[in-house]
Amino acid sequence: MSVVDLATRHVIDTIPVGKRPWGIALSPDAHRLYTADGRSNQVSVIDTDTRQVVATIPVGDRPNDLLYVP
Repeated sequence: MSVVDLATRHVIDTIPVGKRPWGIALSPDAHRLYTADGRSNQVSVIDTDTRQVVATIPVGDRPNDLLYVP
């Protein structure tokens, strides 16, 4: 996952997640970002403050989208 500075349009950080993150969802408080890692059969959970993966959740074959429901 790339972090882009929208003012400069440059990548300022890269967060390693699973293979082919197809879908993403942001929590309402913007503290967690979730990626559906299609080729890794998992969802990665990113702490947006630290820019670190804090969890991976195994899911079924080839997840390609996410829906965040609090």
